Amino acid sequence: MSLVVRSGELEARLAADEREVRAAQELRYRVFFEEQGAIADPRTRQRRLDVDHFDAYADHLVVIDRSRSTLLRPAVVGCYRLLRESVALPTVGFYTQAEYDLGPLLLRTAETRARGEILELGRSCVDARYRTGAVMQLMWRAIARYLDEHRVSVMIGCASLPGTDVAAVAAQIRWLHEHHLAPLHLRPVALASRRVAHEPFAAESFDPHAAFRALPPLVKGYLRLGAMIGEGAVLDEIFNTIDVCIVLPTDRISAHYRRHFAAQVGERTATEVA
Repeated sequence: MSLVVRSGELEARLAADEREVRAAQELRYRVFFEEQGAIADPRTRQRRLDVDHFDAYADHLVVIDRSRSTLLRPAVVGCYRLLRESVALPTVGFYTQAEYDLGPLLLRTAETRARGEILELGRSCVDARYRTGAVMQLMWRAIARYLDEHRVSVMIGCASLPGTDVAAVAAQIRWLHEHHLAPLHLRPVALASRRVAHEPFAAESFDPHAAFRALPPLVKGYLRLGAMIGEGAVLDEIFNTIDVCIVLPTDRISAHYRRHFAAQVGERTATEVA
């Protein structure tokens, strides 16, 4: 099955070589560090690349603007990092495990495991000039094909709420827990050493409608697909975020959104990055 998805001059596919992976890491640096205020160590700042040890084991989904690309410098305008259970667990594990205990998910029964593996999605970003929805649409159409090709049954990942002020996002965390908490057999739990206390901050003047409206568009997009969240939230001071854990069994993705992934690009999507 081909993972290549095109719309005009935009092409979504897995990175073909180190140049395309490096271009994705350059984009991640621009978005996470220059735009969103992540804290770069001296080596990261000097190289202007967002790189970690998970990159070498993951598949890198990229969207390339062919009209701006050259042989030596591909114009990567969107990316996602995809790390499969069968690759991660014997080697580096999942990035998510640094923030959440994935015990229930990893202890699935043999029967459940035979239905498909876990896929971790991470490092999602889009170049500021391309945030019209088309790039995210292309990436999710390619991801849908990837899920089928690798028999993925559950997707996981850390989704970010901006900033490190727990009080500012406490209402959002409370709303997510009240409406989308994963059942125990699928529920990641924030590590005690990383978990933030959020309940007291949202105890008064809680407005559920305002809390939902304040959620980042990408989180709303996951929820519309059928995603649930793990228990607790985690402070990530380096990336200037507070993270929640997304859990999305593929059998919860509705027929409507499966058709949506297969549709022609052109409309704004639920997973658009603001």
